[in-house]
Amino acid sequence: MKFANEFIFRHGEHVYVIGRTGGGKTQKGYWLLDWLKHTENIIWISTGKSNEILPLFCMGKKIRIIVPKGAEFNIDKHLGKGVYGQIDNPPEIVHIGSACEAWWAIHTPDRDKNGNPLYNWINIFEFRNTITESNGIRSKWMSSLFETLAEWTREQTMPAIFPCSIFADESQWILAGSRISTDHIRVKTSEIVTENALEIRSAGGRLILFAQDYKNVTPASRENMTCTILCRGAQVDRAENNGLSIHCNTKLGLPPSRYRPSMGKFIYPDNSAFPQYQPWDFPLFPKEEIDQRWIANVRIRYGKKYGKQSQEDESEEECLPELGRFSAMAIKPEEQEAIISRWQSEGVKVDD
Repeated sequence: MKFANEFIFRHGEHVYVIGRTGGGKTQKGYWLLDWLKHTENIIWISTGKSNEILPLFCMGKKIRIIVPKGAEFNIDKHLGKGVYGQIDNPPEIVHIGSACEAWWAIHTPDRDKNGNPLYNWINIFEFRNTITESNGIRSKWMSSLFETLAEWTREQTMPAIFPCSIFADESQWILAGSRISTDHIRVKTSEIVTENALEIRSAGGRLILFAQDYKNVTPASRENMTCTILCRGAQVDRAENNGLSIHCNTKLGLPPSRYRPSMGKFIYPDNSAFPQYQPWDFPLFPKEEIDQRWIANVRIRYGKKYGKQSQEDESEEECLPELGRFSAMAIKPEEQEAIISRWQSEGVKVDD
């Protein structure tokens, strides 16, 4: 009851999930999503690692994947003998031209006959592996994404995405603290998210951030995380956060250094935990064996990235210099071989 009343039904309670590699952080994220998918819009910011988003297909909800225009993203299944084809019930893929369009691309709740919201969709932002980081393009995109979120929330011009949960695994690629990155663009992005975390919360939006170490994100970001999940290997010093450090101490039950990957402890805003001394044992997702077999036969492929020209594009630009409005009339390099000159047609002889 405490978990339901003080977390699930209290929109806007941010969560910080901490644990070393292999500590089960992402699994704790699936667990949180499995609770929150019934009461809030779900937005998962993909890290692009190890088929991370595939368990989301097994949550009983429809999937919408949001990808930048021009980026290549494919998901297919193994049909046997090295052949791949389209998966059953493929996700809806929406292409957007700018970061701010992502919020409008989110599938808002359906409604029942009485007008009550039905949260039938999981929205996935596929940005990390689909946007180049050359010249800071990806960092600027993420900065614009969260800056727009805060600005439109403040001005009450945001599309109807609230209440919502925004999941960001490996959050240091978005909210890098100084120990992770000194790049000014990434630091600026961190500041934007940090400054507006409370504003997002007041509108009913919660951030669920994952990190390998307590100090991997900025201090202000950590202070805004009202709830915490301690996973295997998590360690918080007393000087960093006295309330959390108590739960890392051997005097208060099993410490995180001795947790199994399935174990974790949920800490409330008042630094209390239930159970107080022993961690929870979290389920493995997907839960069903049939879904586990499905994931084993599905692959995700990334190709051309937003903001990065392919060699073909560069070649085309070199072949079609400064044509202005007449460039559309030019013959593209890949089409030139298919066109036969009238001087080389059959029956026409050309003198030397």
